[in-house]
Amino acid sequence: MTTAAKRKIAVAITAFGLGLIVAVFLSREPMETLSADGLANARRRWQDSAVTGYDLRYTMNRSEYVICVRDGIVTEVTVNGRPPMNRDPRPYTVEGLFDTLAQELDNLSNPAGPFAGMNRKVFLRVRFNKELGYVERYLRTGGPVGRAAKIELTDFSAAGE
Repeated sequence: MTTAAKRKIAVAITAFGLGLIVAVFLSREPMETLSADGLANARRRWQDSAVTGYDLRYTMNRSEYVICVRDGIVTEVTVNGRPPMNRDPRPYTVEGLFDTLAQELDNLSNPAGPFAGMNRKVFLRVRFNKELGYVERYLRTGGPVGRAAKIELTDFSAAGE
């Protein structure tokens, strides 16, 4: 067998293995492909729930976020136990996470955006809470090296007001 033939077989086996890993990763839990309709439905469930007070804890790209909202006002935000650099607390809230996902969709469809020409190689997967609509888990995979993203809810509790 020639070196070129061995190389082709090695590439094929590697590609198959990577494909299998991605398939197992994406199917290991119920997540849907992020879409504008799915995001709009989740936002609507959140708005309809009329929750104005909650405690939220999540990780995003290896940082831990803790947010407390009372009567619709953010009363506490920490990132890895410290106040955030951004003084605007909205990006850290449930509504802010919806905005983040909307930006992800915009980036995917923008021909001059960060994923230009990669729309078939970047996968946006999400799981929204079935009842209230907030983001429970989000994964962006594929695309340029170092462009993966992850949001993982670790705690959510509605606060009695």
